[in-house]
Amino acid sequence: MNIENYSTAAQVWALRHFGKVGPRTFRTLMVRFGNLENIFMAEMDELLDISGLGEKRSNRIYDCDQTLDEAEEFINSMREREIRCYTQFDDDYPYLFNELNDPPPIFFARGNLPKEDEKAVAIVGSHKATSEGISYAVELAGQLAKKSVSIVSGLARGIDTSAHIGAIRAGGKSFAVLGSGFDNIYPEENRPLAIELVEKGGLISEYAPDTKSSPGLNMARNRLTVGLSDAVVVGEIFGDSSGTLDSAKCCFQLGKLMFVLIDGCDLPGKDNKGVEKVIEMGAIPITLDDATEIIINSLV
Repeated sequence: MNIENYSTAAQVWALRHFGKVGPRTFRTLMVRFGNLENIFMAEMDELLDISGLGEKRSNRIYDCDQTLDEAEEFINSMREREIRCYTQFDDDYPYLFNELNDPPPIFFARGNLPKEDEKAVAIVGSHKATSEGISYAVELAGQLAKKSVSIVSGLARGIDTSAHIGAIRAGGKSFAVLGSGFDNIYPEENRPLAIELVEKGGLISEYAPDTKSSPGLNMARNRLTVGLSDAVVVGEIFGDSSGTLDSAKCCFQLGKLMFVLIDGCDLPGKDNKGVEKVIEMGAIPITLDDATEIIINSLV
């Protein structure tokens, strides 16, 4: 079979979807074989020789050349739906993703991506945000948007939703990284917001459109939210905000600045364990009054 007859996106999708090759395994295969053609031409003993791959996964990868026609049909169907496909081999693949230990070999987008010459800040936090936390996130996102900073978040309830809304209200751009496919927006009540984001920013997912949301996929998308941003702000966090803490770990692994809003931390009965945790990890405490100036100066 002549691999060159198929688009790069189809080749990568065949490995990703039919071969069940995740981002880390994809990187391992590229290091071992050097290019896509060599991966598809690899003998079984060469695949079995890769530590941790195993017989079952090796068999899937070995058989991937038989799935290229179906993979090409899928990629063509994405184009028909005006869903753009990006692979690590494309010139317009976001350069910030390459800083990740496990960049997505392929991902999909509706709308646009943040421009390389523009700054982007992720605003993340609890999906159980208080009314005060929601208000702070809306205000901060709006302030940054007015300074031509794009806002990135995850379309989840609470802080994520507030950040997207704040940026849009201010006439700025906002981008949502999904833990599902485009046909299964989660939460469902954010579908109108997702539609608006396509026009005023973009939606990004590394999953096929029919993929349903799950805790594991939502956790995996955190790295892309951080990866697509120049800095990260925690809008509100409680002790059980595991997703936000995961984003914090990713942020510090990449050497990016993380800030945490401390407005409202002095309210009676406020759970500040999450705030204390991210500060211990290295997050810089800021208040809404000086947040925009501090963040903008850190992006220079």
